[in-house]
Amino acid sequence: MEKISFSTSLLFFWIKGAVEVDSRFVKTNLSNTILGFIPAGKDEQSIPLKNISGSMLSSKYNIKAIIIGLILIFIGLGSLGETFIGGLFWLIIGIGIAGSGIQTILNIEKSGSPHYISVPFFEKAKISELNQYINTALAEDTDKTDLNLFFDKKSN
Repeated sequence: MEKISFSTSLLFFWIKGAVEVDSRFVKTNLSNTILGFIPAGKDEQSIPLKNISGSMLSSKYNIKAIIIGLILIFIGLGSLGETFIGGLFWLIIGIGIAGSGIQTILNIEKSGSPHYISVPFFEKAKISELNQYINTALAEDTDKTDLNLFFDKKSN
């Protein structure tokens, strides 16, 4: 059984999610939020491996969020000379918004419908590892039902 915990938000890094992969299920435990940072419960799912046809990893770039973030960064840099605290505030908000425009997405195909798990770009290694665990579990599950493989192993 493999369990991966990760942050689901760039600015609000304390909002966590977890996915657990075993020989029968992929169990997701993600935080629901209001406005992206106010906790509002959990989204828990247990997806049987038999219902998963595959998983894939992709990157998503939200150009609008990146541009708005860059504008706020420049506003923050420009106002650092006038008010340091105000400039620092806009700088941090701009970096957070621009950074949240770059996301890594794990797409789990379950019974013909996608289940997306979006994380900030700095969690890509964890999500890539999770994708490997899911693909390994799917391969092992398929091997359990392959009679040719069973008889090949039995004859060796």
